[in-house]
Amino acid sequence: MSLLIRNILVLPFVLLTFLIFSQNVIQADKIIQKLCSDKFAGRGYVDRGDSIAADYIAGYFDSLGLSSINKNYKQSFDISINNINSVELTIDNRSLTPGIDFLVKPNAPTLSGDYHVFNVSQKMLQSGRIVNKVCKAIKRGYVPVISVFDSKDQSLKNTIIEIKKLSKEGPIIFLKEKLTWSVSTSQSKGMEIWLLDSIFDRFSKDIHLNVSSRFISSYKSNNVIGYIEGYESPDSFIVLCGHYDHLGKMGEAIFYGANDNASGIAMLLDLASYFSEHPQKYSIAFIAFGAEELGLLGSLNYVKNPLFPLSKTKFVFNMDLMGGGGKGATIVNGKIFPSYFEQFKSINDNENYLSAIRSRGKAANSDHYFFSEAGIPSFFMYLMGDYNFYHVPQDNPNNLKLGTYYNKSFLLIRDFVFKLCL
Repeated sequence: MSLLIRNILVLPFVLLTFLIFSQNVIQADKIIQKLCSDKFAGRGYVDRGDSIAADYIAGYFDSLGLSSINKNYKQSFDISINNINSVELTIDNRSLTPGIDFLVKPNAPTLSGDYHVFNVSQKMLQSGRIVNKVCKAIKRGYVPVISVFDSKDQSLKNTIIEIKKLSKEGPIIFLKEKLTWSVSTSQSKGMEIWLLDSIFDRFSKDIHLNVSSRFISSYKSNNVIGYIEGYESPDSFIVLCGHYDHLGKMGEAIFYGANDNASGIAMLLDLASYFSEHPQKYSIAFIAFGAEELGLLGSLNYVKNPLFPLSKTKFVFNMDLMGGGGKGATIVNGKIFPSYFEQFKSINDNENYLSAIRSRGKAANSDHYFFSEAGIPSFFMYLMGDYNFYHVPQDNPNNLKLGTYYNKSFLLIRDFVFKLCL
């Protein structure tokens, strides 16, 4: 066969492959943009952003024709949550930007007031009387501003523990070199504020603080679950999953969670779209978990109340932080289930999808955990690269750029599911 003829025959296949790859990324970008839009409010609990996201995913499952056991694809469960509804921090009449310049500890109560600044330097922290001085300052209407300290210094750590106990008497500011937020299932009596060290003026005098919080003891969250029936063993299941929730809002600051974990949900929906047209020997379940950021509560609820028998669940593959890939991927539980890991790694080596596949041991860091604790073979895959935004407003679609690693990860997971279904 001549080189010209061979190239003519191969070209349509190459173009088709390119179009399939491109469509994966295009669709994933659209899903991420949707999940990270302001309407979804960071997929947290202020403005019920998590419920909006659950409805969107359920609608997507329905559009693909996935089967459902529960009404509207949802499995409901109750959580408790502390919402930071509004927050304002002004230092010497300079209004600071929530989420960027400062954070309020997630379990903070409602508190408002005007205070003076009591700057606590690193040298002052070494004093044996500093705890007593901080206590007196709070009682006199000051806000202690605690300098960045060496967390490896055990003596300093013990001092900080004692200082934190004083937050019940009045607000305390801790300077941080880097800010990351979280969410809380409880509300404290004390107020901690985390302020970026680089923006704090040591000569500041006055502080105005206004925080409005609401603790909800019973808030209804949802897992979203659909499945494609297997053509040979429909009562046996492979579970593909990821969490859709994120941190939501702290006042006007929105924590969009593009990589964590809109990217994982984009991959989940992409795989659901593929397998809806390519059913396998076993049934494949697709689960978008809620309340992962609150302590894996959605997956814990599912394992306690499974819709498919755990004894019939052959494997669980969890996807979180799927927006990178330039430095390969890590498989949590790879060392716990080495035979499955070798199968996964072999696929990658043969097809040259990602540059490296690393194996980790057990870790309670995502929704695979309670499945593996129940004795079900389970992996948690996350991609590695140079994307460093985590639990900050900057983890947004403008900063997250999907590329060929998303496509290759899709193919790697798809091929692994094929392998599981042999």
